[in-house]
Amino acid sequence: MRFARLVSFVFHPATFFFIMTYLIVYKQTDSGIVALKWQVFSSAFIFIGIVIILVGRWRGIFSDHDLSKKEERAKFYGFLWPLAFSYLTAALILRGLFFFLSIIAFGIVLGMFIFHIVSRYIKASIHLAISCGFVLTLGFLYGETGLLATIWIPPLLAWSRLKLTKHTKQEVIAGGLLGICITFLTFLIGKYVFVYTR
Repeated sequence: MRFARLVSFVFHPATFFFIMTYLIVYKQTDSGIVALKWQVFSSAFIFIGIVIILVGRWRGIFSDHDLSKKEERAKFYGFLWPLAFSYLTAALILRGLFFFLSIIAFGIVLGMFIFHIVSRYIKASIHLAISCGFVLTLGFLYGETGLLATIWIPPLLAWSRLKLTKHTKQEVIAGGLLGICITFLTFLIGKYVFVYTR
């Protein structure tokens, strides 16, 4: 049980967002300094998201930091909408449409919209969605090396979420499939933007 908790903690969605920013920007700019600057910038938004959960727990809006109750998730997405749109707007203003992170920011907004709708019917695992999206993103950007280095994370995370009884098998599968679909859709939109609108 302790190992399952450790896995869920280490591979929290915030962890993936934090790491992904650096890897995406570095791939496009080939500059560690530029990637680090954007990572710091993105960290401010990630920190605000974490604060929303902590304050929500403190005020009794959320029962736990995993948002284990389905009805709590709609409230959480309501709090996150302004944050996600602010991040997308900032990326577009600072670097424009032809910046990988702008496309990913759009994918985050798209994912939130889809999860907001889906959460009315099933408590799909956000952990699995983000981890699958992370693995696919590294696969798209870094090829076979990126994919093989991270492909083991979603199965391990799925095991931990089931072990901790945070999700059912259906919720884990739904989260993983949604993460894969949203990531594919985001990259298809990104490919269209980079190829056909430049």
